[in-house]
Amino acid sequence: MHMKTQLLILGIILSIGVKAQEKQVKIFPFKSAIIEYKYEAGLSGTHVKYIDDYGYKQVDIIKKEINIDGEINKEFQTIILIGNKAYTINYQDTTVAVGRNSTYTYYFQHQNRNPLDVSEALIRAQGFKLNGTKIFLGKECQVWKADMANKLIWEGVELKSTINFFMMMVEKAIKIELDVEIPKSKFQIPQGFCYISSDHYQGYAGLQLEFDKSKKDIEVDGKSIKVKFSTSSLGGTSNIPFYTQKGEEVIQNGVNDFNKIDFRVIISQVNQLQSREIELVQSSTLIFYQEGSYGKDYHSYGKIQIDKIDVDSFTYRYMIFGNEGEITGYSNNTSDALVKIMEIKPDKNNWKLIISPKNKTKMMVLGW
Repeated sequence: MHMKTQLLILGIILSIGVKAQEKQVKIFPFKSAIIEYKYEAGLSGTHVKYIDDYGYKQVDIIKKEINIDGEINKEFQTIILIGNKAYTINYQDTTVAVGRNSTYTYYFQHQNRNPLDVSEALIRAQGFKLNGTKIFLGKECQVWKADMANKLIWEGVELKSTINFFMMMVEKAIKIELDVEIPKSKFQIPQGFCYISSDHYQGYAGLQLEFDKSKKDIEVDGKSIKVKFSTSSLGGTSNIPFYTQKGEEVIQNGVNDFNKIDFRVIISQVNQLQSREIELVQSSTLIFYQEGSYGKDYHSYGKIQIDKIDVDSFTYRYMIFGNEGEITGYSNNTSDALVKIMEIKPDKNNWKLIISPKNKTKMMVLGW
């Protein structure tokens, strides 16, 4: 469920120009494409994918319905990806979620590799295993299989996916056009839509890829691809804005990617957090989670970083998210919200803060 806000976007149009200093990384070996899909089995509807500038710019227009025990759920949204930016436009709620395209970050980080190698590594990290090839729409596709799903991948593009989880859901391409002109209008955001919290992102969060250096297309074991979060994983991502429930934009530019750590990144690390005292040094970021902070089923997620510390005083920046990514407190407001979550004591001689968790709070300092 999206968190609605009241901030009106007045004629926002995405810029499809690229700054001179910004390097575009290839995602696909072809410059542009239009791919039409249809849904089958438990789904119905259409999906059109536009690819431009070798995947630096992408648009997905999705119109689908799912029938669950006679109840029809409709989804009509457009996802616009430009480099590491992601814009999810929901037409039912007339909202735009501004977030990041973390998949692009991985291609940027591994730009010295063939982009198809990166594509395969990301697929394997989802638990899929390569299982031969198959001709589909005249294209020789890789067949990838997991426990309850399989995919057909051609040149890094998913042409067919089948998921059998509670019910069968199929999405398959029915038409492919390559090297075509993509209208600029496809990258525009409708006027009169409202922002929602930017905890949304497209792709992966905090995944660190390792590649097999000796062979290609072999079974990759757990040591060859590992999941480990580090703030360096966000290195290719520029700061993203956050919004309160009232639509107020909150920008807190910290070091070491403080402003790039959002609600979903914190959730991805909850199982790694611990209830123990932590020393927070300058330039590092602590994330935290408190179970049942405002009732049994409501939890708090947050991040904190030292802003300034000296012999006389100290200040810190922080942000607290609720269950669905809404901002419930941040350092421009009162810090009383942190009193129930942690105890903070300065160690001025060593230029750090000693932070002790309170009331079922768990914490962790993110690595570089």
